[in-house]
Amino acid sequence: MKRVLRFVIRLYPAWWRSRYGKELEALLDDSRSHDVWDLLRGAMEMQMKTWSFGRIVTVCGIVGVLLAGAVAFSMPYQYRSTATLKMEPDSEVFDRLAQTALTRNALTSVVNNFNLYPRERTRMPMEEVIDDVMRREIRVRRVAPNLAQVSFAYEDPVQAQRVGQDLVGRIIAANLDLRVDAIIPSDRTKGERIELVAPADEGKRQIEGKARTAMTSLGLPAGLLIGVMLALILRRRAPIR
Repeated sequence: MKRVLRFVIRLYPAWWRSRYGKELEALLDDSRSHDVWDLLRGAMEMQMKTWSFGRIVTVCGIVGVLLAGAVAFSMPYQYRSTATLKMEPDSEVFDRLAQTALTRNALTSVVNNFNLYPRERTRMPMEEVIDDVMRREIRVRRVAPNLAQVSFAYEDPVQAQRVGQDLVGRIIAANLDLRVDAIIPSDRTKGERIELVAPADEGKRQIEGKARTAMTSLGLPAGLLIGVMLALILRRRAPIR
């Protein structure tokens, strides 16, 4: 901690260090973790008071890009596992099956069975984990008149494949239930229309390079905006001569 504090002290202007540096270093033994932020904030504010408007905006823009890039490229990769189903060209039946099979209660069971989203579950209720997180990673779409794909994305490729298989199994089970529960005999044929063509494959890493680059590029306008606001605030605080 002392090394960090000494480094932060060096960020102050030279005239300030020559006048107050020794006194401040003498207080390092009693310093706590929150003192680092106070010293850093004071050093940056004092330095920026001597900077021009353009320099403040430029530096903040660069810092914004660096911070956004660090966040974007530290995010875990997502792996998507996909299964393919074959059916008669009847989108209404398949859409109804997907809705019946992938209810909130069903997805809650999936989350518990495979221990998904442990971090999110510590800070969010299960309903939000299902609706705001998990459903975004589930894709059920028709890719041809008689073909549909069911896929799931997760940060663990093995888990992505296992969950993908489970979701497909639930849709097929719902299809069988539709046949058994059919009241009109002609409706029972609808329960025989779905066939698994390709099981859930090994999770493949999604191409996220463009998304990460786009997120990084957002750091520039954000940093520039913060720089403009900061420069205006410092100008207001500057003493009138």
